[in-house]
Amino acid sequence: MTTNSNTAGFFCIDRGAFRCAAAGGLNSAIAHLIMARGTGRDNRTTQWSVNAIEKYTGISRPNAKKAVQDLLQRGIWRKTRDGNHPIYEAVPANEVPGGPFTAMEQAAIAAIRDGNSSADSVVLAALEARGIVREYTNRRASRQRYELDDVAVAEWSGPFSIWLPNALIDGAGDEVAPIELVRQTRSVLALRLLIELYAEHFLPSFGGVPREILKQQFERLHVGERGSFVVWGFKATNLRAGPKLARPFFTGTIKTRNDETRLDSGWDKSFWPAIETLKGLGLIEAVGMLLDGEDAEAEIIHPYGVNGGEPAECELARAAGAAAAAMVTEAQLSRAEAEGYPYLVPVQRHIAKVALVEVFRLRYRPHTTATAAWYAMMKESTTEWLAAYEAIIKERANRQTAA
Repeated sequence: MTTNSNTAGFFCIDRGAFRCAAAGGLNSAIAHLIMARGTGRDNRTTQWSVNAIEKYTGISRPNAKKAVQDLLQRGIWRKTRDGNHPIYEAVPANEVPGGPFTAMEQAAIAAIRDGNSSADSVVLAALEARGIVREYTNRRASRQRYELDDVAVAEWSGPFSIWLPNALIDGAGDEVAPIELVRQTRSVLALRLLIELYAEHFLPSFGGVPREILKQQFERLHVGERGSFVVWGFKATNLRAGPKLARPFFTGTIKTRNDETRLDSGWDKSFWPAIETLKGLGLIEAVGMLLDGEDAEAEIIHPYGVNGGEPAECELARAAGAAAAAMVTEAQLSRAEAEGYPYLVPVQRHIAKVALVEVFRLRYRPHTTATAAWYAMMKESTTEWLAAYEAIIKERANRQTAA
């Protein structure tokens, strides 16, 4: 794989415009990202098109031409110069005719605007589940009536800047580029979800994606106590996502699971498979975070990288586990192991509602100022906590030797 000298850099896309592109299918969505990768400082104009799509993906030239033509015909890009080296300009999402909707969805929306709710019932149900339209009661009407939620339409269609790493398109070293890996899955859903995750991802505040929209939950066990510390054990339970992230995948069809839970079929049909695809490709990873509470506003105490994370975060988890093991008895350790709580950590007694979650972090991150600031902060914090845990381990070892 040939990489670009600017692989370490980043580029900007308009989330709404990407949603418009993705409504045309996988190749159109990929073409849009590659054209955006070729923009200059203005993040608007590019000379990248068919040749670049061929270079960075396995899309054939005829299909690359179709994808670019689709983006032009639907008004997502406009050609500002013809010739052998044409120039294209990105169109803001709120100026794209039809917006981020399929042809059938556009027809349904147009019918509702005209006061006609006789559009395809399946399409209407999907739009309602996603919050684009809502049903209202009209006593004089003989059928269900719908109206548009203009706020939701504006939010879904509106411009929003997302900074993406060049490595998403270029790859790194000799590896297959992430954009090509996703293309090979043939899943436009996975690509859509990947970009939505980039829109939410913010390392300084969340360590990754906000946990209220996606997290791995853990259950805790009181293992033992020593001095001012309580040793807690944790085990993974449910993977949970908030509706904000999953709603774009809703279908309006309700499914009953084996446990009698009723939910939109889009959860199991589209959303969770897309998550698993991104995990399988290594484009997202789960990184443990120890929190000072169980509520949504609880703050991060420190990382606890058992399944993923930076080397310092993983080393900190190992040190925390070793410190915890040194503070409890063999019987207490055996109980935690037997009951399936492998992740141990000593916590000050007054932090009575300590919790462990895994947040999801994107493997390829734009090298922005915010990313650099997070990395420096993470290194400083993990160094301090590592020293504290190593001091506990040393103290317990000295006591055992003295005994």
